[in-house]
Order: sequence, then C-alpha cells, then structure tokens
Amino acid sequence: MKLYSKYMEDDFFLSWVYSPTPETISFWQDYILKNPEEKEIINTLKGILVDIKTEDIKLSEKEKQEIFTQLLNKIDHKNKPSKIFNLVKRSYKYVAILMLVLIIANVFINHVFENTNDFDFDTISETPLDPVIKEKTQLIIGQGEPLLIDEKKSSIEYTKLGSIILNEKDTISNEIKNEGEVLLFNKLIVPFGKRSKIILSDGSVVYLNAGTKFVFPDTFASNERKVFLSGEAFFEVAPNKEKPFIVKTIEEKVSIEVLGTKFNVSAYPVDSNILTVLTEGKVVVVEKNIFKTQRAILKPGQLASWNKNTEKVAIKEVNTDNYTLWTLGLLHFESESIVNIVRKIERFYNVEIVFENVLDAKNINVSGKLDLNDKIEQTLENLTITTEFKFEIINDKKYVLK
Repeated sequence: MKLYSKYMEDDFFLSWVYSPTPETISFWQDYILKNPEEKEIINTLKGILVDIKTEDIKLSEKEKQEIFTQLLNKIDHKNKPSKIFNLVKRSYKYVAILMLVLIIANVFINHVFENTNDFDFDTISETPLDPVIKEKTQLIIGQGEPLLIDEKKSSIEYTKLGSIILNEKDTISNEIKNEGEVLLFNKLIVPFGKRSKIILSDGSVVYLNAGTKFVFPDTFASNERKVFLSGEAFFEVAPNKEKPFIVKTIEEKVSIEVLGTKFNVSAYPVDSNILTVLTEGKVVVVEKNIFKTQRAILKPGQLASWNKNTEKVAIKEVNTDNYTLWTLGLLHFESESIVNIVRKIERFYNVEIVFENVLDAKNINVSGKLDLNDKIEQTLENLTITTEFKFEIINDKKYVLK
C-alpha cells in the first residue's frame, strides 16, 4: 500500500496528473528515468486517477479505497504475474493494519484539531472568489469575516490587553476571546507577492514569507505555545521555560519544538523537503507518526532537511543568510539550483516564470545575491548576469527564461 500511497499523498504528483505544467511534466519524466522500477506502478496509478476524475486535487479516503480496488482489479485482469502484482501482493497483508492506522490517525488528527475550529489550510480563505481580494493579506479572527490588508509588507500585533494593532497605527478591539481551555485560533493568510510580520500575545515575533498560511491562538494554553504553518516563516520566540513553543507543519506530521530561539522554517506544500535552519538557541525537529518518533537536535548554523518521500532527516552546516535574508527582501544563495531560485522569485513577486528548456535549467547552479526590493525586471536582469539565460516579458504576470 505504501508503494503507491506516497504518490496519492503527494500534491505535486496529483498536480501533474490533473493540471500538468512544464515543470511537473519535466520533474516526473526525470523521476521515472531515475526510478525505472516504479514506472509501471506510477503509470497504472495515473491511469486510475484520470478515470476517477476527482474535482479536488486532495483525495478523500473513499477515493483512495476506490483506487486500491481498481488497482487490484487491473492486476487480476492481466491474469499473469507482474511487478505491480508482486508489489501489491506483498503489501496486501498490511491493508488491514493500514485501515487500523487510518482510523487511529483520524482519531489523532481530530484530537489535535478539536480545539482549532476545524481549520484546514486547504480550505482557509477559499470563500472570496474576487481575484483582487485573494491577492490581499487576510486576517481571520475565529470564524469571522476576513480582514483585508492592502500593504505589500504588513504588520500585526496582538497586545497583552487583547487588542490588535495593524501596521503600527490602526487598533482593533478583539471582542472574541478564548473561553476556558478551548482556544480560539486565528488565521493569517499571506498571498504571493506579499509579506507580513506578526507579534503574538507572548511577545514572539514571526515573519511570514509570500504564499504562507499561519494559524495561531489569541492567547496560548497553560502548558504549551502551539502554532501551525504552511509556507515559510522566521521565528523569534520569546523565552519561556515553562511553555515550549511548537511549530506544527500541516503538510507532514513534522513539528519544531523550542523554548526561546531564532529559526527559519520552510514548509511549502509543493516542495519536497521541510527545511529548518537555526540561527540562535536550540531547536528539536520532531517527526511523529503511529509507529515511530524521530527527533533531531539542531545547533546554530545547522539545517535540518526532512524529506517527504524518504521521511528521513539530514543535518548539515550552512550559511544561515541563505535561508533568512528574505525577511529583509534579499535572496542570498550559494551554488543553488536556478530552478529553486526562480520558484522563490515567483512567490515573492506573485508572477509566473517558465523556462524554455527546464531540463537544461535543472543542471545549472548559481551563487550570488538578489535585492527583491527592485522591480521584477531588474531582478531577472541581475539573475541572468551570471548565467547564459535571457528573459522575455510575456505580460506583467508572466516571464520566460531562455
């Protein structure tokens, strides 16, 4: 089951199936070439997904069961041994265990989110359909209507008195309060092209990068300070030995636990790794599931990279500027893939940048620094200085590197 469930849980794989782009097509073609033993199961699963034609990229448990049934039927229909048959046959005895795991996981997830107003990063702020509204930063207090913020760089402060200060000038009275042990969770949605800074009620400061969703309470529980992140954020956590600060990444069951420190977390859904970089203090990167718990302790100057496919953590020494200068509107990189750099530029400016030949681009690494406070055209011009690329303007939202 795990042999193909990893693809069913991979948003990047599902995007390739339902909404292929040059980037996803190139990536999965390259992946299959490097992993020929998985080609048959990938193609079979892709065919089943196309047949189901789900309207939502996220697969429900019912759809997953239907996929599993169709997969077995396809195998039986062939009426001969195959790689897929052998793979599924070996894993079939674990289906009962998997079903139990799913039930337990569902109970666990419900328990985790039972006091969070059933928030879901994939459904946050899906109500506004006006594209102008969706390009604004949104602060949602409890289950209220989104408060729209126009500024490209916004700031939000939750004071100890319970009020909210926007952009250091506008004060909002927060009439919705936590009651007893039930925490009221708020959502801050920062679209591509925008950034935000939020000061939490405990004094911790969080800088949110473009394309980030952040969930946090008005006030923290008595025993811990837990927040939820999808995207990228730099944390300056206020020290409190009695209440650990926990950053929970929604896409994978990975969390970062600290007492008081400064660190950066990058957990975008489309990225294959969750990155945690420590600049000051100490953090523990924790991966929890039903059967095991992995813990990795970081020291300043170290990066922990948790791979979504292998579910393993790798730690190495890095230049932390490469991962934190975005808070100042700068990109600093050392021998980094130009594909990764372009992805960051896309998020920052809220534009689409495509490569005329993405396969060639994947083999190009670049070192340097970009000032993202410049206009997009100047940034692309600076990027191409150290490469053989030239850029072409299609419109104010789309560019081509060739």
